[in-house]
Amino acid sequence: MQNISEQFKSVTTHGSESQIFMFIHNMKNELNCQANDFEDLLLSQKGVSLSFIESDSLSFIKSFGSVEMKEASFDIKYKPFKGQQAQNLQQKRKIPTQFKLDVKFKAAGAIIAGIGVTKDNRLFLCNTASSNLYVMSDKGQQLATIQMDGPQWGIAMEEEANSAWVTLLDKHSVQAVDVVTMRKKGQLIKSPGRCHGIALIDDQIAVGSYGRIYIMCKTGEIKKTLDVGGSEVHSISVGQKNQLYYAQGNIGKSTLKSVGLDGLVTSISAENVNYLIGVKLDRIGNAYLLECAAAHFKIYSFEDKSIKTFLTKNEGLNNPYGFAFSNDFSKLCISNCNTKEILVFQCT
Repeated sequence: MQNISEQFKSVTTHGSESQIFMFIHNMKNELNCQANDFEDLLLSQKGVSLSFIESDSLSFIKSFGSVEMKEASFDIKYKPFKGQQAQNLQQKRKIPTQFKLDVKFKAAGAIIAGIGVTKDNRLFLCNTASSNLYVMSDKGQQLATIQMDGPQWGIAMEEEANSAWVTLLDKHSVQAVDVVTMRKKGQLIKSPGRCHGIALIDDQIAVGSYGRIYIMCKTGEIKKTLDVGGSEVHSISVGQKNQLYYAQGNIGKSTLKSVGLDGLVTSISAENVNYLIGVKLDRIGNAYLLECAAAHFKIYSFEDKSIKTFLTKNEGLNNPYGFAFSNDFSKLCISNCNTKEILVFQCT
């Protein structure tokens, strides 16, 4: 362990970031072996004690007694190595049931569909009317304009890699953009069809097209084609078992559906939704649904299989195209097509 510590000090002092990263990565296996050896060592250790046993009869003393040696396991609490690593925090929150309009604003007359929200509450707004992708604060301040290679629809955030993956409608492509610099763009990744909804599934991309969802590598290789029928897949959200929940905004009455990576389509809700254009799941058993024509924002509970309406035209919805929550679910952003506005609601 001292040797590893000295190596680490040397690498961090003189090495590059990539060398530091590789050193730490390579040390993980060695540390695990050391931890296992240490645990075996502890289990094998015994505590030795001496006790004097006095003779029963002092009159026939030929010895003072005997010495016995006893062994007992050490009462040492060992905490496994993995238990010392950072653990995933379970999401502890309640489903939002009240939405209060905080602010509404426009993005230079753009028609916004997909919305991506960063951890610091910057909004990446996909513009279906031009090649300008807008970055704004949740109060409406414009922070940047990113010139993409065409009009955009959907967006999937991957902040761990400083990236947002954006679908380009007319280019039949996906393009990555750097969320830190808000300027640097990746190469176009071609899709077999017109691109709408998008989601990240493990290290791959799920892209919605006309009646199909394509599972693609980030280099563009098509891994699977899932046939869901109907029309354009406008929105995709990934479930805990990697099933894909999808929305098709051009279909009237339909149930909420999902498709597995094996291609099996499953109807989730008994109650119909109308012109469902947006769907997102949380980690506590709810799906959030956006109906464009009826201008309804609804919540489906997997626990009691119910769908409840929380926002309507009375709260300002007007042919909404997309929505997104902040990372802590304290804010909800909805884009209106007809009024070309972004509505930001406080959630409680």
